[in-house]
Amino acid sequence: MNEVTGKGNGEDRGTEFSAKKYFQHVIDGLTDDLKIVDRQYRVVFVNQTAARRLFKQPAQILGHKCFEVFNHFTQPCPYCTTQRTFETGETLHTEFGYTDTDGDPYFFLLTTFPIRDEDGNIPYVVEVTRDVTQEKRLEQEVIRSRTLKAIGQFAAELAHEVRNPLNAMTFQMALLKKIQAACPEDPCASQLAEISRTVNEEIARLTKITRDFLTFTRQESLNLQPVDLMEAVRSSLALLKGDLERHGVAVSVEEPGEPLVVMLDRDRFRQVMINLLTNALEALGKGGEIKIVARREDEKKVGVSIVDNGPGIPKPLREKIFDPFFSTKPKGSGLGLSIVKNIVEAHGGTISLDPVSRGTSFTLLFPKVSR
Repeated sequence: MNEVTGKGNGEDRGTEFSAKKYFQHVIDGLTDDLKIVDRQYRVVFVNQTAARRLFKQPAQILGHKCFEVFNHFTQPCPYCTTQRTFETGETLHTEFGYTDTDGDPYFFLLTTFPIRDEDGNIPYVVEVTRDVTQEKRLEQEVIRSRTLKAIGQFAAELAHEVRNPLNAMTFQMALLKKIQAACPEDPCASQLAEISRTVNEEIARLTKITRDFLTFTRQESLNLQPVDLMEAVRSSLALLKGDLERHGVAVSVEEPGEPLVVMLDRDRFRQVMINLLTNALEALGKGGEIKIVARREDEKKVGVSIVDNGPGIPKPLREKIFDPFFSTKPKGSGLGLSIVKNIVEAHGGTISLDPVSRGTSFTLLFPKVSR
């Protein structure tokens, strides 16, 4: 490479910048993978970033075919545009992705552009690969947020429309019950009683779904108060004590050695805990276990984890569980965990599904109140 003499403010400072000397440092400093290949796909140059992804040194890659050493393919990658760049001299961009062994998706942008010699021929092509996974995830999150907003508006309107007929049906069923009571000897009374019970159960289910819709879309202010997190957990457990005992599910609580004070709306937090505990209860058979662990996460956050030893959530479904209207239950509204997430985030907290070898573990994190 030619050496360039650096000058500033019209004055020759006598400083020489050697492009050849610093070229490798510049290229190795890139966060993108960069390699140069010849017409046989042999790697003639590679930067440190690309080599590190393979846990190799550049010298271990040079001379090998790029598709063999980088992707373990026996022929050129199906998404690669290198051959087309050799043929046309165009600079080309293409996106591709793959899913790792844990089922997590990754996305990349591949750019190929030619290197020409003095005669205009193209002996080499440069391949630059950029990891755009984070950008894709942010883009998907924006789309998801807009979709949820539209769904929420529709759900609120639908719930309001459905609630009035449900109230009318409930009133009519109450009248029918009075009529049945007035004619106990009627041969159809027992049959009507069974029909009434079924209808009332379905009305109750639809009423709960409409209530969930309205809760999901409601943007209400929280009644925040400083509360000991474990006190709020214990009060939630007390409400489900009977259900836990009937199902034979054991609950253990691991408490910290200090109060964990957070700003909570007691009623809304109770709704979160009851939802998570009920989900765990439904997933467990007799003899199941639920473990609740509270802790100081760091100086600014405290957390509580709800862990069960049930069958767990399959990997393909884990990314969807907080999506509205997604449910694995035959008669579920699919709003329970969406409502939980909304409540937790309204408190300035986060909820996550933790990776565990068996069962299910949810962790709630809240800002700690400084004393």
